[in-house]
Amino acid sequence: MNSKYVLIGTATMLLSCSSAWAQDSGEEAEATIRLMGAAEAELPDAVTKTISLPGSMTEDETAVANATAVEKSAQGIATANENRLRREEGLTRADEAREQGADMADEAMENREARGRFEDLPERPDTPQPPTPPGPPGGN
Repeated sequence: MNSKYVLIGTATMLLSCSSAWAQDSGEEAEATIRLMGAAEAELPDAVTKTISLPGSMTEDETAVANATAVEKSAQGIATANENRLRREEGLTRADEAREQGADMADEAMENREARGRFEDLPERPDTPQPPTPPGPPGGN
């Protein structure tokens, strides 16, 4: 197990040293890292193949690419502005709904409290006295 760590450490050190040596020797940037020794034969081709950089574009291709980038940028800014407006409108509506909810809660609390107060209730009208029944015929 320790030998694996020693091997990994040694390989890492060799790779970093090869990078430093290539930079000191004045070679171009493409040769800054180079696989060394038996590791080169054991690694798959995907790792060891040369990485090629894209070629340079002509002036026309550069102009088209720049125009496309500017167009996409403008679309992105327009979309961001629309989203910002929609968010602000939503926040405004949320504030209004919150205020309306608070008003309704206050009104409901006042209604609950008013149900328990008898002094605030209107007075009952006096109950009328029933009429006196007529006396016997032939009267008193």
